[in-house]
Amino acid sequence: MVNIGIVDTITHLPLGVLKPHADELGPYGPGNHVLDTFFFSGGGFTPVNAAFGVVVQISGGIAPKLGRQFGFSDGIDVNLDVFELRICQLAALHQMLGGQWIASQVESVRYAPQLFRWVEASPGRIGLYVEPSWSVDLYYLMVN
Repeated sequence: MVNIGIVDTITHLPLGVLKPHADELGPYGPGNHVLDTFFFSGGGFTPVNAAFGVVVQISGGIAPKLGRQFGFSDGIDVNLDVFELRICQLAALHQMLGGQWIASQVESVRYAPQLFRWVEASPGRIGLYVEPSWSVDLYYLMVN
């Protein structure tokens, strides 16, 4: 018998009940971005800690010679071409009682779309570094 705690169930909902909402403040271009809210039609400005994770998607064209290694593609939604060079870095940031921010999760994105669920629930901020030549869109995973 598998035991799953109620807190774990609430903070890590099944993917089937989560709906991606496009962050209309994007796309995010090269450089550092510190995000504590996102905006989507019908929801307005929403804190990132209301989401259960995020999907990172490439925005725009893909520059040639970025170390592309072809992978699986269903021809519609899923394309698992992997890039030798990182597309971006995503960090879930939590604030400690003393006020300092720490990274509780750091992910390197080398293919897109790529889905990330928070390891620790409710990060207060998202740190995003987008590599030169790239632009990404974010889709926050919400219940509604």
